[in-house]
Amino acid sequence: MSFIEPSFEIDEKGRVICQSHSYYPFFKMPGKTFFQEKQMEKLLTCKTCSHYQENDCFFPSLEIDKIEFDRLDRKGIICKFCGNRIDRMLSVVHKLYFKERFNIEIPLICCSCYESLKKNDFIAESKRKSLLITLNMCYLFILLAFSFSFGLFGGFTFVIMITGTILWSCIFISNLKRLYQIKRGREYYEKHFKRQ
Repeated sequence: MSFIEPSFEIDEKGRVICQSHSYYPFFKMPGKTFFQEKQMEKLLTCKTCSHYQENDCFFPSLEIDKIEFDRLDRKGIICKFCGNRIDRMLSVVHKLYFKERFNIEIPLICCSCYESLKKNDFIAESKRKSLLITLNMCYLFILLAFSFSFGLFGGFTFVIMITGTILWSCIFISNLKRLYQIKRGREYYEKHFKRQ
């Protein structure tokens, strides 16, 4: 049995598109309306391709199912630069194909980071994201302080104050992780992408 070799390209919005996908002519159709763009977003997955359904792709259907499960149900498939979850399955398949077929390790990059790389303003965009997260953390701290002072003088129960503190802590830790991921992404960019 012969298998279809995937072939990939990246469109102007940073989306990975497989040229062997059965909907490829629709993906490349110029002048799509807003609703056609939304439909394209839903179709941009191996699971809508006839090669997946006929199980004659380079990636077997079971492997595609596992990739999709990992992408949707586990949070380990994230952008190398900013830590955002990868939304599009074809980005993951693109990375795995190059690793498996050519032993080339390419980083998983979200569309937003790809766009900033293309515009050569990745560092500025990275600093902007870091600043927004830092401001968010400051607002959270102010909100927590206000909640405590209101709780002490306004008659809030101890349970509500503890619940608010736990919720604040979870959001604060999540933001710290994002800042750390952005810092690591910037270091990775400096090492591998920055022009000398």
